[in-house]
Amino acid sequence: MDSKEVIEPGGFMRHYRLKQITYFDGVALGMFIATLGFLILFAMLDFPMENSAWIGMLGSFVVALFSIAAAFLALRGNRLQIIQSNDIENERRYNKLVAARAVLPAILSELSNVARNNLMLRFHPGHTPIGFHTPAPTAFQPLPDSIIPGLKECIEHADGVSQERLANILKHFQVQQARQSNVGVGTIHPYVTGFTATTHDAIFDAIGWAVVYGLVGEAFSYARGTEASIPPRLSPDSVQGALASAGVVTGMYPNLDAILLHHITENRLERQW
Repeated sequence: MDSKEVIEPGGFMRHYRLKQITYFDGVALGMFIATLGFLILFAMLDFPMENSAWIGMLGSFVVALFSIAAAFLALRGNRLQIIQSNDIENERRYNKLVAARAVLPAILSELSNVARNNLMLRFHPGHTPIGFHTPAPTAFQPLPDSIIPGLKECIEHADGVSQERLANILKHFQVQQARQSNVGVGTIHPYVTGFTATTHDAIFDAIGWAVVYGLVGEAFSYARGTEASIPPRLSPDSVQGALASAGVVTGMYPNLDAILLHHITENRLERQW
C-alpha cells in the first residue's frame, strides 16, 4: 500500500504516536537488559550463597524475565494495533480521495469558466484575435456554491502539497470576489498608455482573475490522475495562458504587460497568506 501512503494527509498525530510506541519498545528492551545486568552482578557478588539462596535468586531471575517479556509483548501488541489502525485509516482516506478526484475535473472546469468570464469583463470588447470563438462574458459570476462541498472533500483527503494548492484556489477566488464591490466596472482599452485609478483597478483585477484561472489550470493533471500532486508554485506561463484563453494579446495593452512583468519578476503573482 505504498502508493496509498504517499497521499496520506494529516497523519502527523498517528506518526507521533507510532514514534512513542517505538520509544517505549526501546525502554522495555533497555529495562530488560538492565535487569539482566543487575541480576548477574548481584549473583557474582553473592557467589558463596547456599543452595536455597541460589534457588531464590534463580526464581527472581525467572520472574523478572517473564515480567519484562510480558511488558515487551504488550507494547508490541499496541504497536501492531496502531499500525493496523493506520492502514485502515489510509485505506479509508485513499478511497474517499479517489471518489472526490472523480468529480474534481468537473469542479475545476466550472471554476475556470467562471474565472475566464470575470477576466474577460475587464477588457473592452471587440479586440480579440481573429478566429477567437469563446462566448462573450455576460455579467460577474460568483463562486458557485455547488462546487464547494466537492472541493472541500478533495482538499481534506489530498496530499499535503495538493491540499495547499487547492485551498489556494479557493482563497484567491474568494478574495477576487470580495474585491469586486471596490473595483468598479472599469475596462482596459488597447494601446492606451495613460494611467488612471480606474485603469489601475481594472488591470489588477484582470491579473487577479488570470492568476485564479492559472491556478485552476495547473490542477487539471492532478484531477485526471496523470500527476501525483499539483505543482507547488504557479508558473508565469499559466497566467499568460489564462490571458490568451480570454482572447487577450498582452502586447496590445502596454500597462497590463508592464505590471504583469513586474509581478512575475518580483515573484508576486500569488498572494502571500
